[in-house]
Amino acid sequence: MKRRIATLIFSLLFLTVNAQNVTITGRSNKTNTLIRLFSYEDLINEVGVLLDQGQTDEKGHFILEGNVKQILPARIYVGLEYVDLILTPKATYDIEIIVPEQQENVSYFEKELPTIRVKRATDQGIYRQIIYSEEIINRYLIEHFNQIYRGRQMRYIDSIQNAISREVPDIKSDYVKNHNRYKIAAIRLGIGGDGEKKTIGECFDGQPVLYNQSAYIDLFKELFNNQFSKSPYELNALNTAFVKGFDAFRNYLYTDPFMARNPQLAELVAIYNLQKLCYGEPYTRKTATAMLTQIKDKTKHPEHKTIISDFFTKFNRLASGANAADFTLKNAENQDVSLSDFKDHYVLLQFVDGQSPVGERHFSSLRELHYQWKSKVQIITIATRDKMDAYRKQFAEKQYDWPLLNLGNNILLLETYNVRTFPEYILIKPGTKIGAAPAPAPDGNLDALVAKLTQQN
Repeated sequence: MKRRIATLIFSLLFLTVNAQNVTITGRSNKTNTLIRLFSYEDLINEVGVLLDQGQTDEKGHFILEGNVKQILPARIYVGLEYVDLILTPKATYDIEIIVPEQQENVSYFEKELPTIRVKRATDQGIYRQIIYSEEIINRYLIEHFNQIYRGRQMRYIDSIQNAISREVPDIKSDYVKNHNRYKIAAIRLGIGGDGEKKTIGECFDGQPVLYNQSAYIDLFKELFNNQFSKSPYELNALNTAFVKGFDAFRNYLYTDPFMARNPQLAELVAIYNLQKLCYGEPYTRKTATAMLTQIKDKTKHPEHKTIISDFFTKFNRLASGANAADFTLKNAENQDVSLSDFKDHYVLLQFVDGQSPVGERHFSSLRELHYQWKSKVQIITIATRDKMDAYRKQFAEKQYDWPLLNLGNNILLLETYNVRTFPEYILIKPGTKIGAAPAPAPDGNLDALVAKLTQQN
């Protein structure tokens, strides 16, 4: 099963809270390992709030505590692996987390995922009801995939709802009800019979914005992605309003009656799409950034202020020209090597974990670029601790002559650089400034990017 590394989903905007009304006790098969508890309300940017952290003891036991004001998704990291949970205020949980031992030759993307078992919870059954509902939904999708998605048979939607009512009776929590509602709405949208417009009308028109409900936000992102390019908006009129500023832009959005009826949702749609424009061309990025700043200053919704602030922090942290976080790691000879040792050079950081056909292809391309670049770019490969010996052997056999560093216990470095997959690349400019994060792969447009940056300097 393919997966992304957990760091696609959380940034380093960790807010520490003091009061604790949630307690999680448990055990993991990973002993003496960093363990962290995150909650998240900003699902638009997937920014986690660090509630607590510590280490599992020599027997794998741990206690995590935190404060939450409402029911919301949470994630527990054991090292770099994670499991998901739903936290309820004033609840206690007794859990077990199993991180499978991986075979040596299995690539990162094919690793078996960790599992969580909630042995006891005082949360009015909310987590159990969500898990059971998910199991029913997934079971129907697997068993009746052809009928649902190829045959477009809507009757299976009723079957799913009836099965949930039968197997998970007495659902009283609105959180669970909304979770199931938006999960099933996403299936209905995928079947296509109702159409996008009807789904929006039933699930979003006149409905509250559920910032802490992942099923709602997932459907929101699917439905309102690239909203500015959809009817009834006209590109030239939209661009004119975009240039004029927040008020003109908002008024133009309200020419869609649905947006005018749902101003809070309309503002969130604007924020979500403006954030993506910040990754465009310089002029578009500048205008979108200014627009987001205006919304942040004028909005009546504190959730929107948080979402925009989180985005700017994430965006600016790894934006071109930002300071690159320094680090010191051990090389293959057990000597300290720091990023600042190469402050006068371009540096390409390559993060790796396990061998795969993609990784082998990248190394082949990287060797060619290394000979081509010569002293222009310093390549540094950073291997995870468990795979360091394998890469040390590979470097010796292939005679790669650039530094190989051991990530060791410094796993938070992956979060610092928002490493999402392996292999991943970060290009650093002289003065230890971010050049590109992430950078293209060696068999992609990496050489063209390096040539462009070096010419600019």
